[in-house]
Amino acid sequence: MAGIKVAPGSGPEAVGFQLIQQGWCQGSLLEAASATRSWLALRDHQDGQGSSGASVSQDVWILRQALLEAEDILIVASQTCDIQRSATQEPYIEVIRGFWTSDRAIMHQAGKNSSRLFLLQHRPGSNQKEEALIADATSHIQIEKAAFLAFTPQSCFKQNDRITPRKFSEWLARRYNRPALPDAIVNAIQKPIVKGIDKLSASHRLHHILDGIDEILFIPINENVPFLVDMVFMRDERSDAPQVSDEDAARLGNWIAEVLLKGKEAELTHWEILGRKEISVYDYSHAYELPLDYYTSWEDSAES
Repeated sequence: MAGIKVAPGSGPEAVGFQLIQQGWCQGSLLEAASATRSWLALRDHQDGQGSSGASVSQDVWILRQALLEAEDILIVASQTCDIQRSATQEPYIEVIRGFWTSDRAIMHQAGKNSSRLFLLQHRPGSNQKEEALIADATSHIQIEKAAFLAFTPQSCFKQNDRITPRKFSEWLARRYNRPALPDAIVNAIQKPIVKGIDKLSASHRLHHILDGIDEILFIPINENVPFLVDMVFMRDERSDAPQVSDEDAARLGNWIAEVLLKGKEAELTHWEILGRKEISVYDYSHAYELPLDYYTSWEDSAES
């Protein structure tokens, strides 16, 4: 964010500036040994605090805590300008949980339009297995700014990677500004595709193709079942992402068309594969994003 100002002096007013001087920014990481996540919960009614339908008083709330896993790390989610802001104005830095994994299922989820998980980088792991660093947006923690002065920042991105930091920033915001999919669209379009991917074998060629797709966008042409749908496959522009050829994209498009045809509630009428420089602002802003990691409809919530 532009407009960062120098804050000379010492004390709470200068902590943020000192952190920027040390190199702290969005995407910096630190080890999470002994770190805990906290949340508020209501006391059980058996405790004699509150009752159903009654006004909730302050002493009903209790603080619950749990240790993060020993191998977890913490990743800075706060924007750089918020890190530099005076600690009297903004006393905390927000971090989210991160972890390394060689689980291919988790890696696939994190790389497929997930609003919950984000794939930050790959590295060679043990036993010739590739590992990935994953950010988990469901676990947020606030840390006092001054505490960061005792640590040296590390980056969760690979050196010279200019694409993933931007994508990470967009992903953090997207969890809260993405439009909710109507249940009819979830049931007709998202569910069949996600279930179809889940049924693919681990070595199926489509996994490799999907790893090279940054986002799948779709636009329903009509408003009722069966939906007629146009789709855009957005290329993943990161250097370590698989290159998706036109033939690969055709294979993915044909597979999605068959899946939707079997579901009988939607039909893929057109698809194309584009880079970010090729799609219009209008199409990008008006299309739905297709999450491929999980789905939730009102019916699912009511049944659970």
